[in-house]
Amino acid sequence: MRKSLQLPLILLILALYITPATEARVIINNTEIATSTQNMLPLREIIEHIGGTVAWNNAQITIRWGSQVAAITIGSTSATVNNHPVELAIPPRLIEGRTMVSLCFLSDHIGLGAGYKNSTFILSTTPARRIPILTYHHILPDDVNIHFQDNPWTISTEDFEIQMRYLRDNGFYTPTLWELEAFLYYGRPLPHNSIMIHFDDGYYSNYVYAYPILQRYGLRAVIFPVTAQAEALDQSQPPICHDSLTRAAAITLTTGTDVFETASHTHNIHDFIPDTSQSILTTKSVECIVQDILQSFEFVSNQRAFAYPFGQFNDTVIEALQEAGITMAFTVSPGYVTRDTDPFQLNRFTIYRSTTMARFRQIVNNRA
Repeated sequence: MRKSLQLPLILLILALYITPATEARVIINNTEIATSTQNMLPLREIIEHIGGTVAWNNAQITIRWGSQVAAITIGSTSATVNNHPVELAIPPRLIEGRTMVSLCFLSDHIGLGAGYKNSTFILSTTPARRIPILTYHHILPDDVNIHFQDNPWTISTEDFEIQMRYLRDNGFYTPTLWELEAFLYYGRPLPHNSIMIHFDDGYYSNYVYAYPILQRYGLRAVIFPVTAQAEALDQSQPPICHDSLTRAAAITLTTGTDVFETASHTHNIHDFIPDTSQSILTTKSVECIVQDILQSFEFVSNQRAFAYPFGQFNDTVIEALQEAGITMAFTVSPGYVTRDTDPFQLNRFTIYRSTTMARFRQIVNNRA
């Protein structure tokens, strides 16, 4: 299945690169080099830091880095890259004596891995080639975990914090779903060491225990809740050690947005056919699946991503997802995501209670 998504350019700009109109840090290859101004980045400091050159001829500027040669003009969206004409989404500007360019110029036309998080622009000269996606479920402290000591999908809070601290200490970047979509459909470069963190089903423990750890280490994640379960609980919560799904979707929509996005894991088609290991989802009609997914959209912040229950799907399911406006769907099969990966068969590495730190490092460092 080839990718044919067409999105308005302004939608991508809004989703990926809108930042506060204040100063932000600029980090390239894990080194802070400058500050940005008014959502724009300083061209000379960045290009010279990575070993390139910038030459001015009045309002015209020539940038050379590696095999790239770009020519831009202050205030103009017309430019050339390697002698080919291109249109810039945002024109270069002169601000306080500095030539400032947009993040998408540096990623789309210069080829730098690029992202934005926590008032910081993240750049790398070696963009991500393969992206690991980690999948978690229930997170509980060992002294609270009464019922699930032998449940392979219930991770101890202690182990989870060690894993997240490793990601922070080693400079991993957690892109949003919008950034992953642009990577898949447009080849937009992501920073080196990009990684995604997913939580399937929507346990209250994700918010109670995972949220403060992720927040502490400056990491982002996605929750895929079963939204009918969230709806059924109303405003109440079961004990956090209980095996119930919760209103995690509703909670994170209002109070956890600095860490969590939410996306569909179905509204009410997350179950097996009785006495089998076949997902009910794979037996439903396109119309039934579309109706269910549209209902789940009432609870989630991102309406373009989907996680298959138990990782199971077929052509009918994919057709329904596309009809509902879904552009990416995630399995539970281990493997990395590349630009060539089918967006409706995105593999993920499930992190189990038994996953050792050595195995974790192997996965996240693209050695699995």
